[in-house]
Amino acid sequence: MPAALMFASEGAGISVNGPLVVASFKLFGITFNLTESIIVQWFVMLILLIVVLILSRNLKVVPETKRQAAAEMIVDFFRSTVDGTMGAKYGRYVPYFSALFCFIMLNNLMGLLGLRNPTADVSVTGAFAVITFCLVQFNKAKTGKFKGFMKSFVEPMPFMLPFNIIGEFANPLALTLRLFGNMVAGMVIGALIYFALGHFAVGIPAVASLYFDIFSAVMQAYIFMMLSMSYISSADCSED
Repeated sequence: MPAALMFASEGAGISVNGPLVVASFKLFGITFNLTESIIVQWFVMLILLIVVLILSRNLKVVPETKRQAAAEMIVDFFRSTVDGTMGAKYGRYVPYFSALFCFIMLNNLMGLLGLRNPTADVSVTGAFAVITFCLVQFNKAKTGKFKGFMKSFVEPMPFMLPFNIIGEFANPLALTLRLFGNMVAGMVIGALIYFALGHFAVGIPAVASLYFDIFSAVMQAYIFMMLSMSYISSADCSED
């Protein structure tokens, strides 16, 4: 399966290609490709930076502008989501999960601008999942120390060791493929609807886009965030 899918009309058909390689360079004998997915992610980071700079300007103790009120509503939403899912002691994760949700959501929405969704690239969704995997292991080691960390692999019985190890790697794999699969599926279905209707493709593709490009994009970012929070909090090995 290619890392990502791109659809282009070729007569009455659809061509399936990998992400566009903009440039390539070698470092220590290894070839690195600068792909369309990477460039679009830089564009998303620029958008987020601009939004954050606008929302965080001239903040007051008591909100005096709708801009600050909106910023506080966003912060309260993510704080309450993290507290309700992971517990109040995980409040330090609020900045990370708010950034993760916004970043994934904007990447999912890039199709509306005629750009490739970076999340339709399995290497991108895999990178998000690897971060969650590392945080799971970090939380397990921090809360259970060395003894608790090792004990977690043999619970509830020692013969569960291979299954627990498989489970540790199954979670990030599921996160990777869930987000990647849903975004690619949206691209496939949207392209099939467009080409099936041909010259009658008026209105219906736009309605389908409301779901696949907007609703599904937001929901998939939310689901990824919630599953990541669940995996991290469930890795707590502390006794309290």
